[in-house]
Amino acid sequence: MSDPILSVEGLQVNYGRVEAVRGISFEVPEGALVTLVGANGAGKTSVLNAVSGLVRPRQGVIKFKGQDITKWPAHRLVKAGLVQVPEGREVLGTLTVAENLSLGGWHRGSTLHANVAKVYERFPVLFERRKLQAGALSGGEQQMLSIARALIAEPEVLLLDEPSMGLAPKIVDEVFAVIEEIRQTGTTVVLVEQNARRALAAADFGYVLETGEVSHSGPAHELLADEKVIEAYLGLD
Repeated sequence: MSDPILSVEGLQVNYGRVEAVRGISFEVPEGALVTLVGANGAGKTSVLNAVSGLVRPRQGVIKFKGQDITKWPAHRLVKAGLVQVPEGREVLGTLTVAENLSLGGWHRGSTLHANVAKVYERFPVLFERRKLQAGALSGGEQQMLSIARALIAEPEVLLLDEPSMGLAPKIVDEVFAVIEEIRQTGTTVVLVEQNARRALAAADFGYVLETGEVSHSGPAHELLADEKVIEAYLGLD
């Protein structure tokens, strides 16, 4: 595998006196799909929020393309190519689909219109509903909108937080097909998922989190066959 485009070393995230993340380290090779899996409360979202600049870690070093970005604000990271699709989708419900997409490319200027056209081609349902308020979309459509909005920012690394949460199985299949398509275009993907079996099946490499620490790590296909991982986590569907 290639050198890491993203690396995290000794990451600690606190909320007051509560340690949400305790010394987590991992690497993401360029072009790979790396997943962080584990039960609710394991620290997965806290890791992503620290990487994307939404929370300031108490300790640790985060590097993107070899540069220390630990203290960078979120908007600077987006401009640099590190973009998060948040848990719960977080679309702007009173704005139209088109307006949500335009906001995703606030920093892209001359490429914005071309990028919007590309995501409409990739997600025809969004083109059909472009004049509707985003809050009127189904859960699956909102998830597609959230991913599309992130793609307009031209990410080099896409951070996906629980993209299958609350969706029907058929829609989950569609979401994972989109994730694979994004990965095939060369975009590096970091996927946080409670659905450990599905995430590991899609990934190159996996890290299993338990109470804020990495309990298992390795190539995803090996974790899928690990008896301890199967017993503890792979019932999470």
